[in-house]
Amino acid sequence: MADISTLYAGLTLRSPLVVASSGLTNKVHKVKAHEEAGAGAVVLKSIFEEQMEQEAAYMSQDSDYPEAMDYLRHYVTSNALSTHIDLIKACRDSVSIPVIASINCYKRDTWMDYARQLVEAGASAIELNVMRIDTDVNEEAGTHESGLVRMVQEMVSSVKVPVIVKLSKFFTNFCKLSKDLYNAGAAGVVLFNRMYMPDIDINKEEIIIGNVFSSSRDLFDSLRYTALVRGTTPQLSIGISSGVRSGEDVIKSILAGADTVQLCTLLYQNGSQMITRLNEHLYHWMEEKKYESVEEFKSRLAATRVDHFNLYQRSQFMKHFSSYDETPINTATPPKDHPGLAY
Repeated sequence: MADISTLYAGLTLRSPLVVASSGLTNKVHKVKAHEEAGAGAVVLKSIFEEQMEQEAAYMSQDSDYPEAMDYLRHYVTSNALSTHIDLIKACRDSVSIPVIASINCYKRDTWMDYARQLVEAGASAIELNVMRIDTDVNEEAGTHESGLVRMVQEMVSSVKVPVIVKLSKFFTNFCKLSKDLYNAGAAGVVLFNRMYMPDIDINKEEIIIGNVFSSSRDLFDSLRYTALVRGTTPQLSIGISSGVRSGEDVIKSILAGADTVQLCTLLYQNGSQMITRLNEHLYHWMEEKKYESVEEFKSRLAATRVDHFNLYQRSQFMKHFSSYDETPINTATPPKDHPGLAY
Protein backbone atom coordinates (compact mmCIF):
# COMPACT_ATOMS: atom_id res chain seq x y z
CA MET A 1 0.00 0.00 0.00
CA ALA A 2 1.50 3.32 -1.08
CA ASP A 3 2.52 5.77 1.66
CA ILE A 4 2.20 9.41 0.50
CA SER A 5 3.70 10.94 3.66
CA THR A 6 6.79 13.13 3.36
CA LEU A 7 9.47 14.67 5.54
CA TYR A 8 9.64 18.47 5.28
CA ALA A 9 11.98 20.68 7.30
CA GLY A 10 12.08 18.10 10.06
CA LEU A 11 8.29 17.74 10.14
CA THR A 12 6.54 14.51 9.14
CA LEU A 13 3.55 15.34 6.95
CA ARG A 14 0.88 12.82 5.98
CA SER A 15 0.80 14.32 2.48
CA PRO A 16 3.10 16.55 0.40
CA LEU A 17 0.20 18.97 -0.15
CA VAL A 18 0.48 22.16 1.90
CA VAL A 19 -2.04 25.01 1.82
CA ALA A 20 -0.10 28.22 1.18
CA SER A 21 -0.30 31.36 3.28
CA SER A 22 -3.34 33.28 2.04
CA GLY A 23 -6.94 34.10 2.81
CA LEU A 24 -7.48 30.33 2.64
CA THR A 25 -5.81 29.97 6.04
CA ASN A 26 -6.99 33.00 8.01
CA LYS A 27 -9.81 31.24 9.89
CA VAL A 28 -9.95 28.08 11.99
CA HIS A 29 -12.89 26.57 10.08
CA LYS A 30 -10.95 26.93 6.81
CA VAL A 31 -7.91 25.19 8.29
CA LYS A 32 -10.15 22.36 9.55
CA ALA A 33 -11.64 21.96 6.07
CA HIS A 34 -8.16 21.64 4.56
CA GLU A 35 -7.21 19.02 7.15
CA GLU A 36 -10.39 17.04 6.46
CA ALA A 37 -9.61 17.15 2.73
CA GLY A 38 -6.18 15.61 3.38
CA ALA A 39 -3.67 18.49 3.54
CA GLY A 40 -0.32 17.65 5.07
CA ALA A 41 0.09 21.09 6.67
CA VAL A 42 -1.12 24.67 6.44
CA VAL A 43 0.76 27.95 6.40
CA LEU A 44 -1.31 30.59 8.14
CA LYS A 45 -1.99 33.95 6.54
CA SER A 46 1.02 36.22 6.94
CA ILE A 47 1.60 39.09 9.30
CA PHE A 48 2.72 41.93 7.01
CA GLU A 49 5.24 44.39 8.43
CA GLU A 50 4.51 47.07 5.81
CA GLN A 51 0.76 46.77 6.31
CA MET A 52 1.07 47.41 10.04
CA GLU A 53 3.33 50.41 9.50
CA GLN A 54 0.99 51.86 6.87
CA GLU A 55 -2.00 51.40 9.14
CA ALA A 56 -0.22 53.15 12.00
CA ALA A 57 0.84 56.00 9.69
CA TYR A 58 -2.72 56.42 8.40
CA MET A 59 -4.16 56.54 11.92
CA SER A 60 -1.66 59.22 13.00
CA GLN A 61 -1.68 61.36 9.83
CA ASP A 62 -3.57 64.22 11.49
CA SER A 63 -1.40 64.25 14.59
CA ASP A 64 1.38 66.79 15.20
CA TYR A 65 3.02 64.63 17.86
CA PRO A 66 5.78 62.15 16.93
CA GLU A 67 4.90 60.18 20.07
CA ALA A 68 1.49 59.41 18.54
CA MET A 69 3.10 57.49 15.69
CA ASP A 70 5.14 55.38 18.12
CA TYR A 71 2.07 54.65 20.24
CA LEU A 72 -0.09 53.74 17.26
CA ARG A 73 2.62 51.58 15.72
CA HIS A 74 2.87 49.68 19.00
CA TYR A 75 -0.92 49.41 19.24
CA VAL A 76 -1.40 48.19 15.68
CA THR A 77 1.47 45.71 15.92
CA SER A 78 0.31 44.34 19.28
CA ASN A 79 -3.25 43.95 18.02
CA ALA A 80 -2.17 42.17 14.82
CA LEU A 81 0.20 39.90 16.75
CA SER A 82 -2.45 39.11 19.36
CA THR A 83 -4.96 38.19 16.64
CA HIS A 84 -2.41 35.92 14.97
CA ILE A 85 -1.48 34.25 18.24
CA ASP A 86 -5.15 33.57 18.93
CA LEU A 87 -5.48 31.98 15.48
CA ILE A 88 -2.48 29.71 16.06
CA LYS A 89 -3.81 28.61 19.46
CA ALA A 90 -7.27 27.94 18.04
CA CYS A 91 -5.82 25.91 15.16
CA ARG A 92 -3.61 23.92 17.50
CA ASP A 93 -6.69 23.00 19.54
CA SER A 94 -8.70 22.07 16.45
CA VAL A 95 -6.36 20.25 14.04
CA SER A 96 -3.57 17.71 14.30
CA ILE A 97 -1.60 18.62 11.17
CA PRO A 98 1.38 21.03 11.44
CA VAL A 99 0.44 24.70 11.53
CA ILE A 100 3.18 26.93 10.13
CA ALA A 101 3.27 30.64 10.98
CA SER A 102 4.17 33.06 8.18
CA ILE A 103 6.03 36.30 8.76
CA ASN A 104 6.22 38.75 5.85
CA CYS A 105 8.90 41.30 6.60
CA TYR A 106 11.70 43.35 5.10
CA LYS A 107 13.63 44.36 8.24
CA ARG A 108 14.99 42.08 10.93
CA ASP A 109 15.04 44.15 14.11
CA THR A 110 11.64 43.54 15.76
CA TRP A 111 10.58 40.26 14.21
CA MET A 112 12.66 37.96 16.40
CA ASP A 113 10.48 38.62 19.44
CA TYR A 114 7.31 38.19 17.37
CA ALA A 115 8.57 34.85 16.04
CA ARG A 116 9.23 33.60 19.56
CA GLN A 117 5.68 34.49 20.59
CA LEU A 118 4.23 32.69 17.56
CA VAL A 119 6.22 29.58 18.43
CA GLU A 120 5.11 29.77 22.06
CA ALA A 121 1.51 29.90 20.79
CA GLY A 122 2.04 26.56 19.05
CA ALA A 123 3.45 27.21 15.57
CA SER A 124 5.13 24.08 14.21
CA ALA A 125 7.56 26.12 12.10
CA ILE A 126 8.18 29.65 10.85
CA GLU A 127 7.94 30.52 7.16
CA LEU A 128 9.94 33.69 6.66
CA ASN A 129 8.65 35.56 3.64
CA VAL A 130 10.97 38.39 2.64
CA MET A 131 9.21 39.94 -0.34
CA ARG A 132 10.75 43.03 -1.85
CA ILE A 133 12.22 44.35 -5.08
CA ASP A 134 15.56 46.13 -4.76
CA THR A 135 15.53 49.59 -6.32
CA ASP A 136 18.27 51.42 -4.41
CA VAL A 137 20.88 52.37 -7.02
CA ASN A 138 23.39 53.08 -4.25
CA GLU A 139 23.15 49.58 -2.81
CA GLU A 140 25.81 47.07 -3.79
CA ALA A 141 24.73 43.90 -5.53
CA GLY A 142 24.31 41.08 -3.05
CA THR A 143 23.39 43.32 -0.12
CA HIS A 144 19.85 41.97 0.05
CA GLU A 145 21.04 38.36 -0.03
CA SER A 146 23.59 38.86 2.76
CA GLY A 147 20.96 40.66 4.83
CA LEU A 148 18.56 37.77 4.35
CA VAL A 149 21.18 35.27 5.46
CA ARG A 150 21.87 37.30 8.62
CA MET A 151 18.13 37.51 9.30
CA VAL A 152 17.84 33.73 9.07
CA GLN A 153 20.82 33.25 11.38
CA GLU A 154 19.18 35.43 14.00
CA MET A 155 15.79 33.81 13.53
CA VAL A 156 17.23 30.30 13.88
CA SER A 157 18.96 31.29 17.11
CA SER A 158 15.74 32.85 18.44
CA VAL A 159 13.29 29.97 17.93
CA LYS A 160 13.35 26.23 18.53
CA VAL A 161 11.32 25.21 15.49
CA PRO A 162 12.31 24.87 11.81
CA VAL A 163 12.77 28.12 9.87
CA ILE A 164 11.72 28.00 6.21
CA VAL A 165 12.42 30.82 3.75
CA LYS A 166 9.96 31.58 0.97
CA LEU A 167 11.86 33.23 -1.86
CA SER A 168 10.73 35.40 -4.74
CA LYS A 169 12.21 34.98 -8.23
CA PHE A 170 14.22 38.19 -7.95
CA PHE A 171 17.61 36.75 -7.04
CA THR A 172 20.53 36.05 -9.32
CA ASN A 173 21.84 32.72 -7.99
CA PHE A 174 19.33 30.50 -6.19
CA CYS A 175 21.80 27.65 -5.80
CA LYS A 176 24.30 29.84 -3.94
CA LEU A 177 21.64 31.63 -1.88
CA SER A 178 19.95 28.36 -0.92
CA LYS A 179 23.23 26.86 0.22
CA ASP A 180 24.03 30.00 2.23
CA LEU A 181 20.58 29.85 3.84
CA TYR A 182 21.12 26.19 4.70
CA ASN A 183 24.51 27.00 6.24
CA ALA A 184 22.81 29.78 8.22
CA GLY A 185 20.44 27.21 9.70
CA ALA A 186 17.39 27.33 7.44
CA ALA A 187 15.54 24.02 7.34
CA GLY A 188 14.00 24.65 3.95
CA VAL A 189 13.11 27.03 1.14
CA VAL A 190 9.92 27.53 -0.86
CA LEU A 191 10.23 28.31 -4.58
CA PHE A 192 8.58 30.71 -5.33
CA ASN A 193 6.66 33.45 -3.63
CA ARG A 194 4.22 35.09 -6.02
CA MET A 195 4.25 38.88 -5.90
CA TYR A 196 1.13 40.77 -6.88
CA MET A 197 1.59 42.06 -10.41
CA PRO A 198 0.99 45.67 -11.46
CA ASP A 199 -0.98 46.41 -14.59
CA ILE A 200 -2.06 49.55 -16.42
CA ASP A 201 -5.56 50.65 -17.34
CA ILE A 202 -5.03 52.42 -20.68
CA ASN A 203 -8.51 53.96 -20.64
CA LYS A 204 -8.21 55.58 -17.21
CA GLU A 205 -4.40 55.83 -17.53
CA GLU A 206 -3.99 54.44 -14.05
CA ILE A 207 -1.83 51.80 -12.41
CA ILE A 208 -3.99 48.90 -11.29
CA ILE A 209 -3.47 45.49 -9.71
CA GLY A 210 -2.99 42.71 -12.24
CA ASN A 211 -4.08 39.10 -11.98
CA VAL A 212 -3.36 37.89 -8.44
CA PHE A 213 -3.58 34.20 -9.36
CA SER A 214 -0.77 32.09 -10.73
CA SER A 215 -0.96 30.26 -14.05
CA SER A 216 0.17 26.80 -15.10
CA ARG A 217 3.18 28.37 -16.83
CA ASP A 218 4.56 29.48 -13.47
CA LEU A 219 5.35 25.86 -12.65
CA PHE A 220 8.21 25.61 -15.16
CA ASP A 221 10.57 27.99 -13.33
CA SER A 222 9.69 26.36 -10.03
CA LEU A 223 10.52 22.91 -11.42
CA ARG A 224 13.81 24.10 -12.87
CA TYR A 225 15.12 25.73 -9.72
CA THR A 226 13.77 23.04 -7.42
CA ALA A 227 15.79 20.49 -9.38
CA LEU A 228 18.92 22.68 -9.40
CA VAL A 229 18.75 23.53 -5.69
CA ARG A 230 18.14 19.87 -4.83
CA GLY A 231 21.25 18.97 -6.82
CA THR A 232 23.48 21.54 -5.12
CA THR A 233 22.11 21.41 -1.56
CA PRO A 234 20.53 17.96 -1.12
CA GLN A 235 20.11 18.34 2.65
CA LEU A 236 17.78 21.34 2.31
CA SER A 237 14.02 20.77 2.30
CA ILE A 238 12.21 22.32 -0.66
CA GLY A 239 8.62 23.36 -1.08
CA ILE A 240 7.48 24.11 -4.61
CA SER A 241 4.88 26.83 -5.19
CA SER A 242 3.07 28.55 -8.06
CA GLY A 243 1.49 26.87 -11.03
CA VAL A 244 0.34 23.49 -9.69
CA ARG A 245 -2.94 22.57 -11.35
CA SER A 246 -3.13 18.78 -11.39
CA GLY A 247 -1.99 15.51 -9.89
CA GLU A 248 0.57 15.30 -12.69
CA ASP A 249 2.05 18.61 -11.53
CA VAL A 250 2.36 17.27 -7.98
CA ILE A 251 4.23 14.19 -9.24
CA LYS A 252 6.49 16.30 -11.46
CA SER A 253 7.33 18.51 -8.48
CA ILE A 254 8.34 15.56 -6.32
CA LEU A 255 10.38 13.99 -9.13
CA ALA A 256 12.22 17.32 -9.49
CA GLY A 257 13.12 17.23 -5.80
CA ALA A 258 10.29 18.94 -3.89
CA ASP A 259 9.35 17.64 -0.45
CA THR A 260 6.07 19.54 -0.47
CA VAL A 261 3.78 21.28 -2.94
CA GLN A 262 2.05 24.48 -1.84
CA LEU A 263 -1.46 25.10 -3.14
CA CYS A 264 -3.29 28.40 -3.38
CA THR A 265 -4.85 29.45 -6.71
CA LEU A 266 -6.15 25.93 -7.38
CA LEU A 267 -8.00 25.92 -4.05
CA TYR A 268 -9.39 29.42 -4.53
CA GLN A 269 -10.83 28.34 -7.86
CA ASN A 270 -12.00 24.82 -7.01
CA GLY A 271 -12.20 24.45 -3.23
CA SER A 272 -10.59 22.14 -0.66
CA GLN A 273 -11.86 19.01 -2.41
CA MET A 274 -8.97 19.43 -4.85
CA ILE A 275 -6.61 18.34 -2.05
CA THR A 276 -8.44 15.01 -1.88
CA ARG A 277 -8.31 14.58 -5.66
CA LEU A 278 -4.58 15.37 -5.88
CA ASN A 279 -3.79 12.97 -3.04
CA GLU A 280 -5.78 10.24 -4.80
CA HIS A 281 -3.97 10.91 -8.09
CA LEU A 282 -0.60 10.67 -6.33
CA TYR A 283 -1.60 7.48 -4.51
CA HIS A 284 -2.89 5.70 -7.63
CA TRP A 285 0.18 6.72 -9.66
CA MET A 286 2.45 5.30 -6.94
CA GLU A 287 0.43 2.08 -6.88
CA GLU A 288 0.70 1.80 -10.66
CA LYS A 289 4.46 2.44 -10.54
CA LYS A 290 4.81 0.14 -7.52
CA TYR A 291 6.35 2.82 -5.34
CA GLU A 292 5.75 2.13 -1.66
CA SER A 293 6.79 5.59 -0.44
CA VAL A 294 7.31 9.13 -1.73
CA GLU A 295 10.98 8.87 -0.80
CA GLU A 296 11.48 6.17 -3.43
CA PHE A 297 10.93 8.55 -6.33
CA LYS A 298 11.55 11.95 -4.75
CA SER A 299 14.41 13.77 -6.56
CA ARG A 300 14.62 11.00 -9.16
CA LEU A 301 14.82 13.70 -11.86
CA ALA A 302 16.59 16.37 -9.81
CA ALA A 303 19.86 17.89 -10.97
CA THR A 304 21.88 15.37 -8.98
CA ARG A 305 23.52 13.99 -12.13
CA VAL A 306 25.57 15.95 -14.64
CA ASP A 307 23.23 15.16 -17.54
CA HIS A 308 20.17 16.26 -15.55
CA PHE A 309 21.97 19.40 -14.38
CA ASN A 310 22.76 20.37 -17.95
CA LEU A 311 19.19 19.76 -19.10
CA TYR A 312 17.86 22.17 -16.48
CA GLN A 313 20.25 24.93 -17.58
CA ARG A 314 19.74 27.36 -20.47
CA SER A 315 22.94 26.09 -22.11
CA GLN A 316 20.79 23.35 -23.66
CA PHE A 317 18.42 25.83 -25.33
CA MET A 318 20.09 26.01 -28.76
CA LYS A 319 20.86 22.30 -28.76
CA HIS A 320 17.21 21.49 -28.09
CA PHE A 321 15.90 23.77 -30.82
CA SER A 322 18.58 23.12 -33.45
CA SER A 323 16.37 20.50 -35.10
CA TYR A 324 13.87 23.23 -35.97
CA ASP A 325 16.35 25.36 -37.90
CA GLU A 326 15.31 23.98 -41.28
CA THR A 327 11.62 24.87 -40.82
CA PRO A 328 10.67 28.46 -39.98
CA ILE A 329 8.64 28.65 -36.81
CA ASN A 330 5.44 30.69 -36.77
CA THR A 331 5.68 32.11 -33.24
CA ALA A 332 2.07 33.27 -33.37
CA THR A 333 0.85 29.68 -33.91
CA PRO A 334 3.39 27.21 -32.47
CA PRO A 335 3.30 23.51 -33.39
CA LYS A 336 0.70 21.70 -31.30
CA ASP A 337 3.11 18.98 -30.23
CA HIS A 338 5.62 21.56 -28.95
CA PRO A 339 3.70 23.81 -26.52
CA GLY A 340 6.96 25.05 -25.05
CA LEU A 341 7.54 27.11 -28.18
CA ALA A 342 4.73 29.49 -27.35
CA TYR A 343 6.95 31.89 -25.44
